[in-house]
Amino acid sequence: MNICSDMEIAALTHRGLVREVNEDRHYVKCLDEQTLLMAVVDGMGGGPAGSAAAEAMREALTEYPVAAPHPEQALSNLVITASEAILAIAHDNPALEGMGTTVTATVLSNGTAHWAHVGDTRFYVFRQGRLIQVTTDQTMAQLLVEEGRLTPDEARTHPYGHLLDQCVGCPDCDPVTGSLPIEPGDLLLHTTDGLHDALSEREIIDILTSSHASLEKKATALISAALDTGGNDNMTVVLATI
Repeated sequence: MNICSDMEIAALTHRGLVREVNEDRHYVKCLDEQTLLMAVVDGMGGGPAGSAAAEAMREALTEYPVAAPHPEQALSNLVITASEAILAIAHDNPALEGMGTTVTATVLSNGTAHWAHVGDTRFYVFRQGRLIQVTTDQTMAQLLVEEGRLTPDEARTHPYGHLLDQCVGCPDCDPVTGSLPIEPGDLLLHTTDGLHDALSEREIIDILTSSHASLEKKATALISAALDTGGNDNMTVVLATI
């Protein structure tokens, strides 16, 4: 089976209605007939700083070694390499101090999704009508959720939702990694916070269950729905299904 020819893939990004620059990036590439790499990246630091950090992370992903025996470790290594590069850029250019980025990257190979994650971008699996959030946000709001002081829906709009525990380009960047088996019919969803903070889980599910819509139309519908809430942030979505 050629996974890339059998999969439907869609990716879409939007600057939003408020920000002057789109600091989001995405990356989707078939590495060989059996391996797909997909990622979303959300730069921070404002303007050129955030864009430069996001681009450094995206460029690092282009160096993923085809047929890596340990995909999670390979992804983690690329994230750490990008983090070191971003720190070096900021060190050499004080105007870019504070630059950094989040990233969620997934390699789908041999029926398993291997992922690495830093920050508050997300990887979901939509399976049989259920939206499963695979990654956990590394934010102060998420800590309040885990303490029972906020509900997940309250965390979407809480001010602490934008306070990150770590980032790519922050000292001691330590990506979280994991893997899970993928089942036939699963839809893999990657988002930046401009999208998943704008929409409730129910709203995302309703769009994804549009049975007659292509993935491209579903991606467009997700972006449009997020824009309808105000479009206060850059937003990016990557969808893949087999």
